[in-house]
Amino acid sequence: MRYLQLSTLLVVLTVVLAGCSGGGVPDGTAAPSTDGADTTGQNDGGSASESDSLSLSAADSQLRAAGSFTTEWSYTIDGTDGILAVSDRYAVDLDANRSVERFSSSTPEGATGYEIFIADGTSYTRQGEGEQAFYQVSDQSPNVFQSATGRASGFYGSLEEDAQRVGRETFDGVTVTRYEYTDADAWQTYNQGLVSGTFDSDENVTVTDFEIATLVDNDGIARLTTWTLTGESESGETVSIEWRYSLTDIGSTTVEDPDWLAAAQQQA
Repeated sequence: MRYLQLSTLLVVLTVVLAGCSGGGVPDGTAAPSTDGADTTGQNDGGSASESDSLSLSAADSQLRAAGSFTTEWSYTIDGTDGILAVSDRYAVDLDANRSVERFSSSTPEGATGYEIFIADGTSYTRQGEGEQAFYQVSDQSPNVFQSATGRASGFYGSLEEDAQRVGRETFDGVTVTRYEYTDADAWQTYNQGLVSGTFDSDENVTVTDFEIATLVDNDGIARLTTWTLTGESESGETVSIEWRYSLTDIGSTTVEDPDWLAAAQQQA
């Protein structure tokens, strides 16, 4: 089994949050809400013991063997200055050498996004909508697999050893075991002085809740990893951060031509 001490895990989270609060595209993992993607609770009432310890396998070889998969990552800050939301979704068909990425970002000032479609060794990018759309065509990036799975690289297989086994449930049609870790005091103590920047706030923020949750299938693959951080500003306002990374449709993902492909080819 591979474990990280709590201090190491918090370092990873701090780096992720620091990258996000500056308005860039963060490289992190998800929020402890398991809403969406067919998650049905089947809590067996089990509590953590030594035999219930969390053990994650490296998914790369299994995903390559499956031939296709979909990853989706999202990150949301609900702070004193409004909501910042970022999402990035990849559908990857390794057997057909095709993929599509859809990225979006929104702030109180506005929204932006792009799509990248890759097929037959060529990459097509679209930015903008309608008459404002423009396209770029280039050789395929050699790192599609790494890009699609890289959002979880700081967490995959490395949750803190005190993660608690909660029970069994269903996610994306697969039976999974749910593990959770919660320690608001540890976050507050370790990151004193960094919390306000984490929430992109000029006010001091007191952390009131911190949770990491992961859903692990019988092959040891983390199908969903989420974390949430909630706090209260000096003015009494509730602020929160949610991060979510999912891995779905393993072996059944297909990638169709986007409806804008002809326009991109014509412009090129």
